[in-house]
Amino acid sequence: MKRLATLTLVVSLFATTAFALDGAWTASMRDDRDHINLNLTTGSYNNQGMTLTVAAFSNLTPSQIYATTMTPVNFEMRREAGTISYEGTFRNGKGAGQFTFAPDRTYIDKIRALGLTFELNERRRHREGHTEEDDLFTCALHDVSTAYIRSMQAIGYKTTFAKYLTMRIFNITPEYVREMESLGFKLDEDEIVTSKIHGVTPKYVREMRAAGFTKQDFDGRPGRRRRSA
Repeated sequence: MKRLATLTLVVSLFATTAFALDGAWTASMRDDRDHINLNLTTGSYNNQGMTLTVAAFSNLTPSQIYATTMTPVNFEMRREAGTISYEGTFRNGKGAGQFTFAPDRTYIDKIRALGLTFELNERRRHREGHTEEDDLFTCALHDVSTAYIRSMQAIGYKTTFAKYLTMRIFNITPEYVREMESLGFKLDEDEIVTSKIHGVTPKYVREMRAAGFTKQDFDGRPGRRRRSA
């Protein structure tokens, strides 16, 4: 019985390791010292870069980041879809090392409980070697939390899970939507992303209006009513 329990434990540990993703990371601090440019590499060609706040990581301090000598670091990013653990070194605001990702598969059940299908992209899903863990990693990296999805649903954006990921990547928040609506722009899920990609922020709209432009000058598209779900 003891040997069986030990074997079960070994098999469980092996399974956990087999499904964990790993890769390499590099990072550099931005001038404001609050944000960090992070680049992650998994496999031979899969690279993802983004800018995050330092507060998104646990166990990473300014004294480590700006150490004048090479300083070992071990820090984490805990998200609803899983935890990304980093190890490596920092010196003078620049760092590099390796990371591992431990997915939390209960996240998939939470997504389904919201009435959504856990599917990010049809082409990604059928790509050779692509796994569900890859999608969990993407969701963790971009912090596509169920709280975020519910907040967007609450203001009328009832769309696909893939669209929520896109909106999260481009930092489409309820606050941004409400401010755009206060300026007269009621946009559907595609238009709101397009507007953000092209830098149509509330500040930009106010500046353009102050310069004499009207809503009709914004290509006509932003004025369309949002489609009902």
